[in-house]
Amino acid sequence: MNQVRMLLAFVTLVLSQNFIFAQSYCYESPAQWSSAPCHPAAPAPISYGSAGGVWSGYDGVHAVAPAMSYRGNAGCSTSDGYSTWSSPTMACANPNIVEGGYGSTFGDSTLLSPGSIGGSCGGLFGGIEFLWMRANFDQNVAMIVDPPVGNTLVPFDYGFELSPRAWLGWQSCGGTGFRATYFRFDESAGTEAVTAVAGATPVYLFVYGAGGNLSRNANANVGQTLVSNHSLELNSIDLEATQVVRWNQARAIFGLGVRIADMHQTARGDVFNPVGTIEETVRNDLKFQGAGPTASAQLTRGIGASPFGIFAMTRGSFLVSETEQRIYEMKGAFTTELEDIAIQREVLGNLEFGLGVQYGQSIGRSAGMFFRAGYECQLWLDAGGPVDSHSTIGLDGITLAAGVQF
Repeated sequence: MNQVRMLLAFVTLVLSQNFIFAQSYCYESPAQWSSAPCHPAAPAPISYGSAGGVWSGYDGVHAVAPAMSYRGNAGCSTSDGYSTWSSPTMACANPNIVEGGYGSTFGDSTLLSPGSIGGSCGGLFGGIEFLWMRANFDQNVAMIVDPPVGNTLVPFDYGFELSPRAWLGWQSCGGTGFRATYFRFDESAGTEAVTAVAGATPVYLFVYGAGGNLSRNANANVGQTLVSNHSLELNSIDLEATQVVRWNQARAIFGLGVRIADMHQTARGDVFNPVGTIEETVRNDLKFQGAGPTASAQLTRGIGASPFGIFAMTRGSFLVSETEQRIYEMKGAFTTELEDIAIQREVLGNLEFGLGVQYGQSIGRSAGMFFRAGYECQLWLDAGGPVDSHSTIGLDGITLAAGVQF
């Protein structure tokens, strides 16, 4: 999927040259106020500063200014206002500094209009996330050991491996924007090998296709060894229109768009005789490429007056895809070779859910950044597994992310 790799390279270059990480917003971090009761409510009373030209927050009781606040021109006389900027006795420039992290915003949107803050309420955002994930399958079969009484399943064992995700987007002052997100999982399970012995034979691997209508196998008898391998590669690109909604200390991002995805997995079982010569092979090559609608939501909420918060995210997609399965079988040391092919169009489903904790902080005059850690689970429904084409793939693991918005 050369286009996907080119897009990932472009996103990585942009991030490294311009803003490193992100997916945040940057108005009025609660951590900038001396205590929780002094955090401005909605609508937030504000006042022009006096000779010093300092704009200070005021909640009607405490009159405590934040550590970093709005700053106007020197020489302005004092004047109070609620929800809008009051008219001073002489010409005053609009505030030109908004410091903040990933927290609450002023309740009145007129305080955050492009004119009042120099247009810094929107802009580019992007980020990168590192996921340590492992693969799980409904039909996770590396081989079956078949003694005279009972059978033993030997599964493939996937460990936690590093997988990247990156996103890049733009957001207007009204919260509307767009976002492109890329995710990749590309890992292999550890090799499984069992030698058939008296009392634990045969050792075999069956592969099924076309809803069970196709079946091929490899069998190891006494003295022979069955060696199995499996690999999985998943790529997805999400192109979404987004909308940010904020209330009190909570912020939500809703997205609607299109997901483009592809998958390739290969399972193989080889039977070797005692001297190491290959006698039998069965291989399952399974691919799909598809696209379809996707919807996502991410909620972040601050914890008290601190820069810390909690977040949760979810996504659902339907993929109209073309699935291709090729089952190869070799018997008698290459004296017999067969290949079954099944190509069909189907609708696959994808569900994702994650949650965790987050830290946000302002950087400079109008930018904010965050760091977060959490747990995520993905389900790729009816996507197939090592020995069939209709199992569910599950990915789960921990995530570490960082991001910034300008």
